[in-house]
Amino acid sequence: MPGDAPDIHVILMTCPPDQAEKILLALLERRLVGCGNILPQVRSRYWWDGQICSDDEALVVMETTPDRLDALYAAIPDVHPYSVPKVVALQPSACGEPYLQWLRAVTRPG
Repeated sequence: MPGDAPDIHVILMTCPPDQAEKILLALLERRLVGCGNILPQVRSRYWWDGQICSDDEALVVMETTPDRLDALYAAIPDVHPYSVPKVVALQPSACGEPYLQWLRAVTRPG
């Protein structure tokens, strides 16, 4: 379906590597995301308190539907240790329909 954005958001979130599994599991259990992939080690460089900082983090890539996005953002402070977590939603230009159907089904509250 060229020109139509699919009903999916890809979420990028960084967190401490030892917290990634716990955070992802909490979001899955709440059915806020349908899937997540943990890239266990990325080097993050960023501004904080007037200085450039550097940390090893995990990158968690997740998928959700547009109607679950607000609830996902609302839940992040409950499960994430950072006071300002990086959580960015991207909307792909295309996605396979079978995957979209699956994602819609698994992100429905039980």
